[in-house]
Amino acid sequence: MLMNITIERLIDRCMEADTDDPVKIFRTLVRDSEVPMHGGIHHRIVPMCLITAYWNVVKDFDLRAYLMEAVDRAEKVPETICGYWGTCGSAVGTGIFLSVITRTTPLTKGKRWGQCNLITSQSLERLGEIGGPRCCKRNAVLSITSACDYVKREMGIEMHPSAFGCNRVKDNPDCIGAKCPYYTNKKE
Repeated sequence: MLMNITIERLIDRCMEADTDDPVKIFRTLVRDSEVPMHGGIHHRIVPMCLITAYWNVVKDFDLRAYLMEAVDRAEKVPETICGYWGTCGSAVGTGIFLSVITRTTPLTKGKRWGQCNLITSQSLERLGEIGGPRCCKRNAVLSITSACDYVKREMGIEMHPSAFGCNRVKDNPDCIGAKCPYYTNKKE
């Protein structure tokens, strides 16, 4: 588990972000020296980026409180879930994002409960199309962009994710290279 100071620092960076581009926010957060190439921190970062970008569009909730709630929920998602449970924590992070912003719980009636599952399944579909092995950076960005598409289509709220090019090839010995939509052939 990461030290609380790292999470606090990431939350502070979200609070300072003034963009509706969750990929830009993602790039900012993963530059932190304590964020590894892979790991459960990505389960927290995905909903944090989405909540922050969404807030910068609607500005109708307590951003810090929602970020803390998302982190609390995401901390319960186990490491290595992608390979052992057949679901990626980054995709689960999209469901966490939507459940936090829509105030959905296990007992919520109607459409919202289903939407939280659908946003996750849409992200999982995109990840499944690419295949493995895992790459937490790739899976996080695929999940973020998938969630943006879902929110625009289903809720009419548009966030603007920017393009992503990977510069972490040397940090991932299992990189799938040109099969990755973000592969840029940079070895730096």
